[in-house]
Amino acid sequence: MTAHPQALTAPTPINTTTPATNKAGNSATVRPAQWADKTALLDMIRALAEHHGDAATLDLPALVHLLKADMPWLRLLVAERNGIVVGYAGLTGGMRLQFGQRVMDLHHLFVRPEHRGTGVGRALINASIEAARTHGCARLTVGTSDSNTAAQSAYIACGFTPLPMTGKRFNLALDEAETDVRTQVEAAVV
Repeated sequence: MTAHPQALTAPTPINTTTPATNKAGNSATVRPAQWADKTALLDMIRALAEHHGDAATLDLPALVHLLKADMPWLRLLVAERNGIVVGYAGLTGGMRLQFGQRVMDLHHLFVRPEHRGTGVGRALINASIEAARTHGCARLTVGTSDSNTAAQSAYIACGFTPLPMTGKRFNLALDEAETDVRTQVEAAVV
């Protein structure tokens, strides 16, 4: 049996030891995800996908593969309250090659519904900002759907500024399973 590392993320230290406390006195501690968090993380990743109308296909081996790639594709932070994981942030690295800058994208941010509005999201955003700084990034980006005005307001309140959409993005499925999904989606649209 393969031994599993305690941390699911790269060992680069991130200052997340200070709990965030909201006006009501509720606190949440944000820390790098650990192996023990895997079930809660997979559950919340699936819940976020469902919220966006997607069917998550991520399983534990795929999550470990993303975390252990030669180039760190994913960094995960979790927020816990009273020992229960109540939210997570999924950070992916990128770059602005033309400027020689590292960037980080807050690709996922999820807080369990019963903990929304209690400072958990802000704590995860603040920890994500610190993670981007720690990794030498020039900026942290985040995207959301046009209809998710609550998230947009939260990001603006945390200092993000909206960017204009300057073009279209495209993708190309590189494996058979992804190609099958794309074909099904295209057939449903036609």
